[in-house]
Amino acid sequence: MSDVVDEKRRDGLVFVLLVCAASRLFYLWAGALFASVVPVGRFQRITADVPFGTMNLWSHWDGEHYIALAASGYLQPPENTSPAFFPLYPLLIRGLATLFGGPFSQPALSVWGVLVSLLALPFALYFVYRIAEDGWGARAARVAVLTLALFPTSFFLNAAYTESLFLAFSAGSLWALRVRKDLLLACLLAGLATATRNVGVFLLAPLVYEWLRNAREYRWRGAYLALAPSGLVAYAAYLWWRFGDPLLFYTQQSRWGREPTGPIDTLLGALTRGGQSIAGLFSSRLWTDPSLGRVADALQVANNAYNLIFLGLALALLVAGLKVLPPDLSVYSLLLILPPTLFGTPQGPLMGLPRYVLVAFPLFIVLGVLLRDRRALGGWLAVSTAFSLLLCALFVSWRFVA
Repeated sequence: MSDVVDEKRRDGLVFVLLVCAASRLFYLWAGALFASVVPVGRFQRITADVPFGTMNLWSHWDGEHYIALAASGYLQPPENTSPAFFPLYPLLIRGLATLFGGPFSQPALSVWGVLVSLLALPFALYFVYRIAEDGWGARAARVAVLTLALFPTSFFLNAAYTESLFLAFSAGSLWALRVRKDLLLACLLAGLATATRNVGVFLLAPLVYEWLRNAREYRWRGAYLALAPSGLVAYAAYLWWRFGDPLLFYTQQSRWGREPTGPIDTLLGALTRGGQSIAGLFSSRLWTDPSLGRVADALQVANNAYNLIFLGLALALLVAGLKVLPPDLSVYSLLLILPPTLFGTPQGPLMGLPRYVLVAFPLFIVLGVLLRDRRALGGWLAVSTAFSLLLCALFVSWRFVA
């Protein structure tokens, strides 16, 4: 029996590694190709790409801030990087560069940022696979990994963003909880997730739920739950010591115009702006005009449309997940996509939603269950991959931010 289990695990690991390698090579190649043919919008501050003009394609937008953090820390000139960006990812970038002797220039650190993301991704996909396999079978697990690796925003998984690292820690936490039944490991990984992104604190929902369901078994081990938000608490303590404000990671959101909003107001704004923006997806200005003002206008129009599309998809999967997922994973998925509806900007309601959906991995388990038919799966992957190439081209040419 153990030999059969070991063989299934090896097969799952091989599948995950093949999907991970093939999808990342695909997006790295596609990004380099698009960057060579699509005129670059005049937003960028980093211009010297390393190596061979390819890797800095993946440190645009938020990636710039993480690379600047790895180079010089918070609120240091000339970048004055905001404490809104959490510390673990840039610390790992700096640590990896230090381990191999530098250099510590921003172009070189951009390469290390990509490598950190690429190193974290196989772990993230494997944990998702094992969670899905344990609860829904190998077929659902394979489809979940495929749909995640080729999701329209999955190119962020090899960018200098926190998506891969956060997914590795958060999925790892729930793998430890649901598959290994190890509450201590689950809480430790959750603590690392909260040092990577503030939404890691939402892992408390499934952790507490599982502890309550098995209170007789875990007993005093419920004390481990205090470790789950430890990364966030440690970062807040650092901000209090360094800058006198433990909530600076929250208050700094105002630099981008983010403010608390009601979900109804945000939804109405998204429907209005997004509905008016669908035509902007086909605007030639979005692709051919590199001038700052016109690209910015077309970019905002297109982003509102994309956000509306992703909102509809996320809501559909959440509703379908009510029949597929246990309550704790449904709640966790909902919590991950709530921030854009509660903290939007007047110009861009739901800003960031396409990336928030990407790390809500239980939604991909829902897809794994729904897309059992090969033709349905093939159709989904074809549409999803085509859309991902469109967004990838916009990202590497400084036209898309999520």
